[in-house]
Amino acid sequence: MLYPFFESTRRLIESIDNVDLTTYPYDDDQLLQMLKDSAFSPIITSFSKVVPSFQRLTINRTLPDNKNETIRNLKFLKYPPSESVTKFGRANLKNQSILYGTFILPTAVFELKPTIGDLVTISVWTLKNTDTSLVVFPIVDYDKCSDIQLLEEFIKALFDLPEGWKDIIISDNNIIAKCFSKFVEKGKSTNYLFSASYADRIFKYNGGEIEAIIYPSVQDPVNSANIAIKPQAFDDKYQISEIRECMVISHNILGLYLKDIKVTDSVDDNGNIIWK
Repeated sequence: MLYPFFESTRRLIESIDNVDLTTYPYDDDQLLQMLKDSAFSPIITSFSKVVPSFQRLTINRTLPDNKNETIRNLKFLKYPPSESVTKFGRANLKNQSILYGTFILPTAVFELKPTIGDLVTISVWTLKNTDTSLVVFPIVDYDKCSDIQLLEEFIKALFDLPEGWKDIIISDNNIIAKCFSKFVEKGKSTNYLFSASYADRIFKYNGGEIEAIIYPSVQDPVNSANIAIKPQAFDDKYQISEIRECMVISHNILGLYLKDIKVTDSVDDNGNIIWK
């Protein structure tokens, strides 16, 4: 009985990579509405997960009024103000602020691609209380997930459900995983609409209870995980643990070489970074 459903799912997954929304004769709002009105309405399953820490890499010169100079205030290492978000991102719509993080530094380097001579700032964020959890929606490509722990937690969340429901939820998650893994060329942020529209739906689900989405990196060859967190959850639950300023010295087939410039774990009450 479920065969037609899974066959249509398979065709949808195969088609996502080949669709370029930037070539459609519609504006972004029309495209967004079309996606919202589509027949695909995924079942959303979440669970509580302790995420002890994550890190962010900021390319200094990409910040307002920064000419490859040292960052002096902690606010520039956090999420951007919503009014400054003018493009779609992997998990955000326009004018929607989301904080993105990674769990290993190479993932951030692959994602942001700093160039030789760039000053970059690596910030490490840890839980204020070590037993605090996030309500997380996992983006899991069930057949080729590289994050075994996340896959096990996802399967555990489905444990008590009837088999038919499990199959449908796994199928829905595979479709969303495809949207989140769609390669988007520079300058074509409209193609993020696939994942951004579903992220918006996920973050608003059940009164907005979901605080974070964990999803595989597209740029990292091993597909290690990224995390997208709502600003309020980030502010409430995380604190700065370490800040490092580095310079990109070289770039070769083995990757980037970062030279440490300075480091600190001190920030004053006004958010000013006290560099050592």
